[in-house]
Amino acid sequence: MRTRSLTSLTSLTLGLVLALPSVAAANPITAGVNLGVTQSKEDGAAGLDANDTIGLFGRIGFNKRISGQLEVTRIKTDDGSDVSIRSGTASLVIDLTSKGRLVPTLSAGIGLDSASTTYGSTTDAHHIEGGLGLEYRAEGGLTIGVDLRLGGRTLDQQQDIAYPATGVAYFAPSTLREGEYRSARLFLGVRF
Repeated sequence: MRTRSLTSLTSLTLGLVLALPSVAAANPITAGVNLGVTQSKEDGAAGLDANDTIGLFGRIGFNKRISGQLEVTRIKTDDGSDVSIRSGTASLVIDLTSKGRLVPTLSAGIGLDSASTTYGSTTDAHHIEGGLGLEYRAEGGLTIGVDLRLGGRTLDQQQDIAYPATGVAYFAPSTLREGEYRSARLFLGVRF
């Protein structure tokens, strides 16, 4: 049974790899980087600053106006908590117009989040988000854009590990918050 599922997975992967060049010839592939900020609703209400983000993304066109996008993001925490937060999102990006260089977009996505400390505590979560963007697509393939997103995050698992801090047992809190969040990012990509 396991061999059959492994063979099916291998066949599916091979089929996708072989089909990729024909899809890329018909529709553009875009790859790039993004910089931005994100803030949970809870942190905003408490008056805390937004966290900086940095990420990579790849997008492939399914047709002239609909694309699939995968992105990975690192959320920087400057609160001294030594927490590393990573996020991965799969999105559907829809071009709202198909004329001109400035293209407004609509996106909707789902993803996974993971926060960990150097002491071993971890938090796993998933999120759903949507937003609006505006892209400038130059003739040579350069893409510059901005997008704003709203989302909701649900914590799946949180594991706290006590570690000594000046002789006192201490639990490291995660800075990955459950509930609503908002994010904004600038991105630079190349279409080919």
